[in-house]
Order: sequence, then structure tokens, then C-alpha cells
Amino acid sequence: METINTPYDDAFRTLLQDCPELVIPLINELFGTDYTGQEAVLSSANEIFIRNPNGKKEKRVTDSNMTLISLKGISKYYHLECQSTPDGTMEIRMWEYDTQIALINAEYREGVLYVDFPDSAVIYLRSNPNTPDELKICIRAARKELKYGIPILKVKNYTLEDIFERRLWMLIPFYIFRYEKELSQIDSDEERLEKLRREYERVAEMLDQECKNGRMRSVTGGALCELSRTVVEKLASKYKNVEKEVAEVMGGKVLTYRSKELYQEALAKGIEQGIEQGIEQGIDKGIVKGLANLAAGKYQRGESVEKIADDLLMTTSEVEELLNHQKEA
Repeated sequence: METINTPYDDAFRTLLQDCPELVIPLINELFGTDYTGQEAVLSSANEIFIRNPNGKKEKRVTDSNMTLISLKGISKYYHLECQSTPDGTMEIRMWEYDTQIALINAEYREGVLYVDFPDSAVIYLRSNPNTPDELKICIRAARKELKYGIPILKVKNYTLEDIFERRLWMLIPFYIFRYEKELSQIDSDEERLEKLRREYERVAEMLDQECKNGRMRSVTGGALCELSRTVVEKLASKYKNVEKEVAEVMGGKVLTYRSKELYQEALAKGIEQGIEQGIEQGIDKGIVKGLANLAAGKYQRGESVEKIADDLLMTTSEVEELLNHQKEA
């Protein structure tokens, strides 16, 4: 049994790496915990090695192996997997992953080996009425049995309102799976296509609002838009109209979020330069210099003044002034 990565696994892992705060509300939803969002999320190595029945060493790659550390310093292990298509091997894979994670963190106390299994769960991108609510595992040892369940979160069960109300923003890139079986009809129906576009425009607007009210980082909003577009381009690759409409909406928002990050980057560099100059006016001069360097670099790569202005949230005349400033310098 080999571990096969999909673009959906990659999107899930990217969010965990770049926006780890997104996983905390997901854990609350899965395990009924009440983390506040202020906890530290520490990712561990996601590669494990096992011996198969023939003695051959095999590598397994988990989607997430992490530790949450509360404000009181209490740590807890978690393991989440993102599954696009149930293949009948999920229980085996979860058992393999969890035992290895438990052994990595095992300890001896008074001659007894203690293994602490992580709280594990699976996010199903596809599901149907027959999809169970949990994976079930039974361990038999010394004439005793230990049965436990691994919860399953089904993306299709969550509406847009559910996602934003519960801050399950990590599910946004996979929201398109709700429409997977309808993509063919949507692609050839202008009215349904427009309806889908309006829904993604609403997603973008709601993400904007979360960023404006301070509940979400701008870079997180940009990552969610970009990965939403990536997932749609893969899932709807046969349906060009669907792919085009959603990509236009989410792609445009990525530019907006990125422009804010570029501005903050230039601002930070400018302040640093100003401090180094050691004079009060240095900060303002440093900011101008940072923006001028950024604008000049983009202009030299062939970008138009209008495009640079859009990216930097400035007017064209301001960009032209920056370019003149750089030229004079």
C-alpha cells in the first residue's frame, strides 16, 4: 500500500504550514474542545517509516502531525488526514500513522512503556449517505478488547454560513466539492454558472470582511483564495466555464491580498532603513525608498504603471512619482 499525494492533500498541507491558526477551530469542531485560538501549533515531521510483512522498509507521509500547546503549557498531540476518495484502507493507514506517532513520543515510567496516541480524525472531501461518521478500530490483547472511533468530518455537510460562523475557514478551498456532481450541468447552463460565480463572489467578500475586522490575517485570506482557485482548476479541469468563472473571482482576490502584503513589506523595509539612518525623517524617506525600489523592480520586469498601481494600492501618478524618484536616485 503506497501513499499517493493529490493536489487536495497538497492544499491541505500548505494551509497547515502557512496558516496553522486555521486548524484550531477545526479541532474544536472534531473533538468538542474549546481552544481559544491563542494556542501554539507545532508541526512535527510528517514522514514515518514502517516495516511491511516482508520486512521491507516503507515510507508513509501524513497530512498533519502536530502538537497544540495551551496557554497553560499543556500539550496535546493531533493527527488529521484529508481524504478525497475513500478507498477502504483508511483504517489501516490511520492505525499505522497513529502507532508510529505514539511510539515516537513513548516513554518508560517505572518499568512500564507508555504510549500516548494522538487524537486523530479524517476530513472527507467526498461523501454520500452511506459514509459513516467515524472509522472504527478494535484492538485485542491479553483477552481484552479496546474499541475506539476516529471521527470523520464531511465537507459537504457544511454550508457557507456554517463555515464562517464556526470559523472553519480551512474548508473553503474544498467548498467546490459540494457541486462536483453538478459541474457538467452548471458548465452548460448560463444561469447556474452565474449563480456559482455569485456564490464565490460572496466567499471573497466574506473573507474580505474577516480580514477587515481583524479576525483573519490578510495573508491567510490570500492563501485561502489562491488554494480555492487551485482546487477548482483541478476538480473542474474538464469544465472550462466553471473553472474560468471561479478562477477570475478568487484570482482577483489573491492579487488584492498580495498587494497589501507587498505594501507592508515595503513599509517594514522602509522603517528599518529609517532606523538605520538614525534620524526622525529617515522613516519617511525609508518608506519612500522601499516603495520606489519595489515599483522600479516591477516596472523593469515589464509591468505597466497601471498594474503596479493596482498591486501597491496607489494611483498611477503616485507610481510615476516613485519611478522618477528612483531614476533620480
